[in-house]
Amino acid sequence: MTRFQFAAALCCAIALPVAAQGQPDTVWMIVQHDVAAYAPWREVFDSGLSTRQSAGELQFEILTKPGPPVTVMAIFEWTDADAALAFANDPAVRNAMQAGGVISDPVITLHDTDPRFWSDLDAPATQTDLQADNGG
Repeated sequence: MTRFQFAAALCCAIALPVAAQGQPDTVWMIVQHDVAAYAPWREVFDSGLSTRQSAGELQFEILTKPGPPVTVMAIFEWTDADAALAFANDPAVRNAMQAGGVISDPVITLHDTDPRFWSDLDAPATQTDLQADNGG
């Protein structure tokens, strides 16, 4: 192993745990619910991007499990817990969910680490059950 390869490996080993934590004081919110059809739900979800970002969303990822019904798991990074909870409790968000075809009560959880880096024992669902869709 060359010195360059060693240095690169060391940088990656240090950076991965930092990446898993997100920005200082950020929180991760997972929202899971069933939808009648994915495309109409995604259209409503995408139309709310600027509103979510103004409220403190930093990034998101969408995972789906084919149905019917289609199960959607949205993973968000937020600036802080207060911003995430305020958004989740906003009646306009519930109205948008209903307009997008959400047909089950959402399960919403907050976490201090990025769930995309959880071990298999910590994960809320197996990767084989879910399909990533980042819209791009």
